[in-house]
Amino acid sequence: MSESTTRRCIGVTVRTPAGASSAFGVEPDDVSAALVERAIGWFVGRGQLEPGDFRLGLLRGAAIVDLPPRAELVHAGVTEGDVLHLLTNEPQVDGAW
Repeated sequence: MSESTTRRCIGVTVRTPAGASSAFGVEPDDVSAALVERAIGWFVGRGQLEPGDFRLGLLRGAAIVDLPPRAELVHAGVTEGDVLHLLTNEPQVDGAW
């Protein structure tokens, strides 16, 4: 098999904390941080997300698996059609005093 037949774009969906979503194509060797940066730019540019510090989570069964920033998406278990969630790294405030 040649490299061109083994490497192909993977289609995934990225969702914001508020539920907005969009499809993205990623290369097998793309890392989590690169997709986070692209997704933030996409959603911020459309007024669907405020800039911030985010990471990616991959839903597997009933659990969300955090993807390390330098993890290659395919090696982290991301496959065609997966839904990835932008998760905030910033402290959550519930408004209680």
